[in-house]
Amino acid sequence: VPVYSNGIDRELCTPTGSAIACTLAEGFGPPPKMQIRAIGLGAGSRMLAIPNILRLWIGEKEVFNQFPITNAPFPMPNAQCPIPNAPFPMPNSLETIAVLETQIDDLSPQAIGYIFDALFVAGSLDVFTQPIVMKKSRLGVLLTVICHPETQAACETVIFRETTTLGIRRSTQQRTILHREIQTVQTEYGEVQIKVAKTGQTITNVQPEYEDCAEIARLKNISWREVHRLALQSWYDRT
Repeated sequence: VPVYSNGIDRELCTPTGSAIACTLAEGFGPPPKMQIRAIGLGAGSRMLAIPNILRLWIGEKEVFNQFPITNAPFPMPNAQCPIPNAPFPMPNSLETIAVLETQIDDLSPQAIGYIFDALFVAGSLDVFTQPIVMKKSRLGVLLTVICHPETQAACETVIFRETTTLGIRRSTQQRTILHREIQTVQTEYGEVQIKVAKTGQTITNVQPEYEDCAEIARLKNISWREVHRLALQSWYDRT
């Protein structure tokens, strides 16, 4: 059962309500596309920072005629052929993530690179910056960190320790992720790991691991693109 905090220091769900939801629900996540049949609202008496309202939707899930889309440079092996009126196969899982953001306009660019490394060590899933213009027309960067809720505190500690920011915005979001597996192929220059992503039984993306390609390129004094191409070709030839 996914849980999160919105900062309100009050009980927002009773034990009885939690038990009913866990017993009756078959899954948790964002509402699917559906035809609404009825809506129920219930309001509590306690005054909160947000509307103290519970809303229930009753509807019928809609099925859309969508087909798998791939972006591979070669025909995909074992890919499912589009079947008229067949629903698009749903991705494998839904997970809760924390998103941390802060603007910085008084820090050396050299420190930003170090912060990236420190945040990944702390458990972040992704880190990126965007150029922005802040108050008094100062050029700055927007630092964004994506992590699991359990590593949020560690990532915030790194940001406060390594930057000049005085505050961090946080939000909890959900993201859909594809099932991924790592396979290994043999090229004429050495082994390369391949990341294979699937939607159901349909292969949607195949990519050689960057670090494997980079290491071989350095050791063999050849281009990274050539190693990447050979790894992909080996995977398709094998399958």
